Order: sequence, then structure tokens, then C-alpha cells
Amino acid sequence: MRSMSKFTKFVFDLDNTLVETNIANNLSYMCAIKEVLHEDFCFTPKQRFTRDRLLAFFPGVSQSQYDEIVAVKKKLFHSHIAETTLNINLVKILKILRRNNYDTILLTNCRRERAMSICSYYDITKYFSELYFFEDKIRTKYDVLQRKGYNMESIVLFENESESKEDAIRNGIIIENIISVYF
Repeated sequence: MRSMSKFTKFVFDLDNTLVETNIANNLSYMCAIKEVLHEDFCFTPKQRFTRDRLLAFFPGVSQSQYDEIVAVKKKLFHSHIAETTLNINLVKILKILRRNNYDTILLTNCRRERAMSICSYYDITKYFSELYFFEDKIRTKYDVLQRKGYNMESIVLFENESESKEDAIRNGIIIENIISVYF
């Protein structure tokens, strides 16, 4: 990693980087599937269940059922938020960076409402100078940073997903500036 300057931007992913959310996410989907489809459905808690997986596991689900499951899942997530886990060490780094007036950016594929719910639950919103969500992106979450005119080579990224790291590199973030985070 190059030496840090005040021009360096520190970018943090949310899901399973700053906060482990798989269990809460998956429990919310399981309850939503039970409520809408009247089916008991279990899957590996560590593996993240997504909207795409919903269609893979239930290929015959109608569009209205799909939409209802997603809506119920969104509504139920907050009731499972206590099942999330804060990455305490990474938050310590975030706090130190903010205290030293570095730009700290939340950049997530998470939708705004859920991301803000998580950040509020852990009272970490105040440690970010900027926040960008699923709704802010066009192709990938990194195009937000490009549209804002950031020097992609001056970004330090904290990320857990391999695919997202590859997207970051394709969008100009230097591989040495990507810090892999695992729970």
C-alpha cells in the first residue's frame, strides 16, 4: 500500500465486512418464505441467501409471490438485527481514521433502508464522511466513486467478497490497496 495522505479515501463495505449479516438476512428470508409460501425452508446460515437464490430454489414462484417475499423479508430484517455481529476491530480502524480527519466512505450493495438500520443499530453512521448504497450505483458500486471524481488509485478498500474485489480492480482500485476482511 502506498503512503497515506489526506487525499486517501478509506472505503468500507457493510455486509460481512463491517457487520456480519448472513444469519439475520437468512432468518428473515426463512420467515418470509414460510409466511408467503407456507413452506419450511432451511439453508446453511453462513451462506448468504439472496433474491437470486430465491428464484433458484423456488423456480415456480410467481412475480407477486417473489415481490411479497422480498417485502416481508425487508420488514422482518429489523426483528433479526440482534443476530448480526459488529466487526469490532474494523470499527476501531474506522474510528481512528475519522478522528484523524480522513475521508471514510460506506460503499455497499445493501439497500439504503437496511444499511441505515444496521448503522443506526451499531451507532456507526457518525464515523462516515459519506454513505453510498445500492440505489446510488449504475453498474457496480464502484461507479459511484468514479462519478464523484475520486482518484481510484488513492482509495483503500475494506471488502470481503472476491467478486467485489475483482470489480474494484476493474474499476481502477489498486490491488495492494484492497484489504480482505473475513469474520
